[in-house]
Amino acid sequence: MSFQPDLFLVGIDDESIVASVMTGYEGHRGWINYLAVDPTNQLSGFGKKMMDRAENILRALGCVKINLQVRSTNSSVLGFYDSIGYVTDNVVSMGKRLL
Repeated sequence: MSFQPDLFLVGIDDESIVASVMTGYEGHRGWINYLAVDPTNQLSGFGKKMMDRAENILRALGCVKINLQVRSTNSSVLGFYDSIGYVTDNVVSMGKRLL
């Protein structure tokens, strides 16, 4: 079963996969999940390109706000998102494992 397959993006450079991001939209808010850039290609602009593309797709769907979650200890990734305009929301993230 597939869910919103056009919201799963893969970045390719020189015929190699260098980045991916899972994006979601439920009609109210967009989500960025699991942005990943191959370690040998980090700091090369692929993360920003993937985020720009994801934001453009969500915007075209009518999305007005994007949420994402980052572990508070992951300072380099927090710095990346800060550098592209994301801010910390004053919320509590809760979860429940089903399996």
